[in-house]
Amino acid sequence: MRRWFVNGRVFTGQSETDLANAFAVRAGRFDWVGDLDDAPDGAVDLRGRTVIPGLLDVHTHPNLVSLVAGAVPCTIPGVRDIPGMIDALRRHPDFGRGPTDWILGFGYDESKLAEGRTPTAEDLDRVSTTQPVHVLRSDCHSGICNTRALELAGITRETPDPEGARIGRHGNGEPNGILEELGANDLVMRARSSRGMDERVRSIAALGAHYLERGTVAIAEMMADPVSDLEVYRRAAAEGLTPQVALYLLWPGVAGAPLRELADADRTGRVRVAGVKLFADGTISGRTAWTSRPYRTGGEGYSTLAEADLAAATAWARRNGVQVAVHAMGDRAIGRVIDYFAPMEPWLGDAFPSVRIEHASLVSAEHLSRIRAARMTFGIATQPIFLFAEQEAYAANLAPEVLRDAYPIRTCYDAVGPLALSADAPCTTWADPDDVFVSIRAAVTRRAYNGADIGTGEAITVPQALLLYTARAARVAPFEGGLGRIAAGGEASFVVLDRDVFSIDPAELDRTVVAETWLAGSLAYSRAPSGTAGT
Repeated sequence: MRRWFVNGRVFTGQSETDLANAFAVRAGRFDWVGDLDDAPDGAVDLRGRTVIPGLLDVHTHPNLVSLVAGAVPCTIPGVRDIPGMIDALRRHPDFGRGPTDWILGFGYDESKLAEGRTPTAEDLDRVSTTQPVHVLRSDCHSGICNTRALELAGITRETPDPEGARIGRHGNGEPNGILEELGANDLVMRARSSRGMDERVRSIAALGAHYLERGTVAIAEMMADPVSDLEVYRRAAAEGLTPQVALYLLWPGVAGAPLRELADADRTGRVRVAGVKLFADGTISGRTAWTSRPYRTGGEGYSTLAEADLAAATAWARRNGVQVAVHAMGDRAIGRVIDYFAPMEPWLGDAFPSVRIEHASLVSAEHLSRIRAARMTFGIATQPIFLFAEQEAYAANLAPEVLRDAYPIRTCYDAVGPLALSADAPCTTWADPDDVFVSIRAAVTRRAYNGADIGTGEAITVPQALLLYTARAARVAPFEGGLGRIAAGGEASFVVLDRDVFSIDPAELDRTVVAETWLAGSLAYSRAPSGTAGT
């Protein structure tokens, strides 16, 4: 039986200009889309509201989102200096408990602190000397911890720096609590990660409401545990996690163990393994992204990817029929990824890119020309929210001419078909980083939260930004059901907005609220008129 939806402003995702005023749904799929003058009996009246395809977040970290759910935000405007961070952490609900009860924070950016430096173990010892304290940096690559946390992680002056990472040290070699890049930060992350399978399932399942409220109908977990996360996410989906999930398994796996070979059942379904994830460098805000031009404070970052790992991961992905996704922010890291893969034959055909470049922050016109000329098929997932939320760090770290060309979304839009915007939540200094309309505002205005110009020449339009969260994003990651469009035959997952995003002031795009989220033709979320959410 058809269910009709009429009297809407329906952005179909078929193109930048394709609009309709009505559609029909049958058996969870769009059955008809077009314009109607007369509403059929029993039709749902959209009351002139804007309707868009369900949103796809193809680069996010639900594991981390759930992990920081109980952590203390150490971001502006709540925290502006180190004493403010200490006070905030002392308000953690576990403050004052036992010697193995962790006090956790997230989101600091030293460029936003009044002292202009990274807090150390000595600073965090002022929170507690008996309880472990750990705070994730805004990029979620690095972090800081107190002396007790160093003890629990077994980090001493004899602990070597992990490959592609650095343990901060005093002049005498003793660790100072600064954990630069993933290899170092993970030493403490592993010490604090004691959640069992059931607890992890519950915390991930609880994110279902989070994604419905944001209109997100499919997500890609970009740092999936290769041993347990397929089971965790499938169980979570049975217990309330609503979006489709594409998992990208971390290479080289847990404690360097090789990844197991995949079965067909692992690569199919609404929760599936979609690829393997590697890191070619670090972050720009942390000055660890690998660049050809030195940072303003010195250094060019560094490569974090061994040639043997790149070769082995590629062979595994080809053998198992999944994508390779490589974190590459600096131009040297991006160039290395292109150099390595460009001559290869793609192994996934034309449906999806065999290789994804994650972030591509300093991608150049030359890079894009080489991508277009390559035998390999490339996709890009990029994040304008970084420039929007972290403008001070980017301006302090990058030469003006380099900063001007960062995140060239308009140029990428014209050059790369499989292209997506995403937020990389929670890995930036913003309180609600996976609010899609914050990223859309950043891409459309190219103005930072503080009004600074962040490359207005690379601004795109609202329809273009929506396509990069819908139809164009659907070309980056392998979801099922034809998501990303309101078109006959596709899964009827769509979003009703509280305002017309095509006519409002672009500076107010981030005030857009999802009024309703529909999954496969059923109303899954409705925001109550008072502003409180209801389902």
